[in-house]
Amino acid sequence: MIKLKDLIHERIDFSDTAAQIVKSYKLKSKIRFGSGKNKGDYEWKSDTINLRPSYSSIKEFLMTVLHEIHHAKERKRMGVSKYEKEYQKAGDLAVHKGKDFHDDNEFEEDAERWAKKELFIWMKKIK
Repeated sequence: MIKLKDLIHERIDFSDTAAQIVKSYKLKSKIRFGSGKNKGDYEWKSDTINLRPSYSSIKEFLMTVLHEIHHAKERKRMGVSKYEKEYQKAGDLAVHKGKDFHDDNEFEEDAERWAKKELFIWMKKIK
């Protein structure tokens, strides 16, 4: 027998949810939706988080937003030019070791670890 709660699917407003999460971390980053090959990205010069218009799950959406928020937090902490310089240095170091500039970049790895920790908190708030 199918239960009523299994039939009800609440839609969340990705734009509003992302904006509220960004605000909760005391950031002023802009949120922009568009298409692209990545789940999301962060433009540090304009302090903009770019997201897809849809995600396969709430968990994937939250992980993406949180990951990009970590970049915004680091930019705020370090300043624009220092953040860009340090990110570039970390990417160059990864390439020097024969790894991928983006995927093996220390900044990306830190953002992923932080997002995984924060995800637990946000999943509890949404459920």
